Amino acid sequence: MQPTLKKLNLLFPEELEKILYQPIERLVNDQDELLRGGQVFQSAFESLLYHDRWVFSKVDLDQLKGRDGLRQLPLIDGNDLITCFETRRKINKTLLTKPRFWQTSRGTTGDKKWMPLTIKDILHWFQRAKRLSDLYQVDNNKTHTLVLAINEPKPRVSNAIPYLWEQVDYHIGSGNMEWIIVSMEMLHRNHWDHFAIKKKPDWMMSSVRDALDLSDKIDLGNYPDIQTAMPELDKGFFWGAHLDGAEDHRSILTSKYGLSESHALYFSAECREMYAECSAHDGLHLWMDEAIHEIRLNNGEILFVDQASAGMEGEYIFTCFYEALPLIRYRTGDLIRVVSNDPCECGITHPRVNFFGRVEG
Repeated sequence: MQPTLKKLNLLFPEELEKILYQPIERLVNDQDELLRGGQVFQSAFESLLYHDRWVFSKVDLDQLKGRDGLRQLPLIDGNDLITCFETRRKINKTLLTKPRFWQTSRGTTGDKKWMPLTIKDILHWFQRAKRLSDLYQVDNNKTHTLVLAINEPKPRVSNAIPYLWEQVDYHIGSGNMEWIIVSMEMLHRNHWDHFAIKKKPDWMMSSVRDALDLSDKIDLGNYPDIQTAMPELDKGFFWGAHLDGAEDHRSILTSKYGLSESHALYFSAECREMYAECSAHDGLHLWMDEAIHEIRLNNGEILFVDQASAGMEGEYIFTCFYEALPLIRYRTGDLIRVVSNDPCECGITHPRVNFFGRVEG
């Protein structure tokens, strides 16, 4: 019998269940159908990010059909984004649609890379956040989840974005989530830790670094420890460092905060898909319904992740068709190890990988 998410007491809407349990062959076929007409390639060709590079590579747009067509296109990386956004003239010629917001990476692994977002792109991000809510709302009697989200300081997120969350939340129907959005930069300037303790969050979303930093700097007042100060805190979602590496961040964070589970989470300014571990903790699920995933092996060979064997390691490459600026075959510089393309014990069929480092050089 196929395992189901309900065996793990996970709650989610019927339409999400169909996506999660879709046979991987069907997911691949859906990706192929998306690309088969060639319209997405024709549209991207209008952007300066791709136009000159595709012309130089003698790409024949009429021959680009399906996933096989995608493999004929050259790769891009963060340096290409930086180059395209050096001048205002180039920015205008790079975008496919006028954006409403701009977001940037922190620049810890190079120059900052600015990414444009339309309202549709913003909604897409929050739909991914809602998926987390649907997957991990494990308490059948709990109708509300309070999330303490520690964001990176400016300019990682524009000041305006947090104020959009309530409206966006309403439109995508995830009214069971309430967010406290803070940054470590402001911890001792506005003492948000006092407010968070009063509110008693259920979940924590943070980089590993900020979570460790908060555990040392939080003002507990009269409470003896974090577990007593935040007794409702149950789950943590952490990004930016390998949870199961030599430092064993998973055990440290789970113990410090008294969590029932710590989940690895992956997203970035460029990739807004939010991949996370399920309760099986056997790799992060790469959602195939909106993104196409590839792996560049050490020998230079590039495979779709769904065709790679367990244990293969290499650089993670993704394709996402965002409205303002699609990213096609984007080299992230992040290293992944394929866990499996077989259905997970939780029942989800999407490929599983672990992120474990950065490409050198």
